[in-house]
Amino acid sequence: MGTYLGVDLGATSGRVSLGIVSADGIDLHEVRRFRNTPVRVEDDWFWDVEELYGQILDGLAEGSRTAGAAGTHPNGIAVDTWGVDFGVVGPDGELIVAPRHYRSAGLQARHRVTSRITELEVFERTGVQPMTMNTVYQVSERLAEADVSAGSTLLLVPDLVTYWLTGARAAERTIASTTGLVNAQSGRWDVDVVAGAGFDPALLPPLRDAATVAGTITPQVRARIGATSPVPVLHVGSHDTASAAAAVPLEEFAAFVSCGTWALAGVEHDSPVLSTDALAAGFTNEAGVGGRTLVMRNLTGLWLLEQCLHGWGDPSLPDLIARAVHISRDLFIDVGAADLVSSTDVPADILQACRRSGQADPADPAEYVRCILLSLALAYRRTIRRAAELTGRTVSVVHLVGGGSRNALLCQLTADACDLPVVAGPAEASSLGNVGVQAMATGELGSLDELRSHIAAGVTLRRFLPSESDPVRWDRGEDLVTSTARL
Repeated sequence: MGTYLGVDLGATSGRVSLGIVSADGIDLHEVRRFRNTPVRVEDDWFWDVEELYGQILDGLAEGSRTAGAAGTHPNGIAVDTWGVDFGVVGPDGELIVAPRHYRSAGLQARHRVTSRITELEVFERTGVQPMTMNTVYQVSERLAEADVSAGSTLLLVPDLVTYWLTGARAAERTIASTTGLVNAQSGRWDVDVVAGAGFDPALLPPLRDAATVAGTITPQVRARIGATSPVPVLHVGSHDTASAAAAVPLEEFAAFVSCGTWALAGVEHDSPVLSTDALAAGFTNEAGVGGRTLVMRNLTGLWLLEQCLHGWGDPSLPDLIARAVHISRDLFIDVGAADLVSSTDVPADILQACRRSGQADPADPAEYVRCILLSLALAYRRTIRRAAELTGRTVSVVHLVGGGSRNALLCQLTADACDLPVVAGPAEASSLGNVGVQAMATGELGSLDELRSHIAAGVTLRRFLPSESDPVRWDRGEDLVTSTARL
């Protein structure tokens, strides 16, 4: 029986969990949760990584105490986070380029790179969908803002935290695959893309696989968290989506939706899909645990709902959902529309989107909630169907994991929209996957398939069957969204 501490950082919050792996599954206990609040510096938003690291250490200390009280000690520590964003540490270990928030990504940086290497070529080489926030487009601009000397290293956020814990500089493959700098076929840094991005490849650390050892906590960290013995820090699926996917039994005929503040939907495949059709459809290819490829789209998750609730003074979401269930009118919007994704007043922009498509105004907050959830389900339907076409796979079930799996109305609407069963859970898929891959690294679990079976045995999953088969309803939604996008 192994005991592991998993650090999972999301775009709005972080958590440290204590996971105990036994013959019955993985018993997960959240020992600390904290806010992830960006800071404003002049015209940019930055992640407050020093504050986050302090919270992580506090969480690891609480986890060590909890393990000690149970008569055990941590057998491993690992970190997963969102993708793309990075910092640079100098030869002496000082943070000389702080991680900037992806929302501060600039178009000018993207344009400079595309003047040297086309977006099509980047996609064909790396499989990563062109997005302004991608590391490949932002890195040279960020490096130009600082005095980056020889011996400096670019580290993505989970690799940066791992470095602070161990002193080891490396890039775990799943998080590295989000950068648009890793060749999708070879799994190595792509020197031609790096040249197009305009920076010295010597800044890039060696690549490491998930389920391997990164290093051991430093004496300073050991003293800070009160560990009774040296603790190994392990590479897991350091991209939180890779950790979440590792926790789901994605058999041959399954699709997935990992839904939190943002959502990623698609299928697990045995190779990347690098066609122009995949590029045009907005798909990206990212590395999964065990050499798998996640062919998926980045989509809006519960962020629109979170923003509405905040704007309304944080009313009870369960009460609004209970009312939304009984609303018969369907209102659809394009949840991926640029004006919504960057909105500072989501309810007002939803209202305008409904009006532009000739629909009625949402009558009250409950109808806004229903509109958002209907529209999310529609987006997941479109994405899963297109993923099946691009990969030649048959999809017979959808696994919905992350915080969205707790939203029964979203799960039911997704089942209705896809006309497929939806298996909801686990809600803490990233943390479970994190802990499970640690157990693979120590040899306690032998494979990804064994890990998935082990997790499934220890969690409660809910199954939602399509309640009605009305393709006309969803086709109408598609038409409304498509017509609005053309305006």
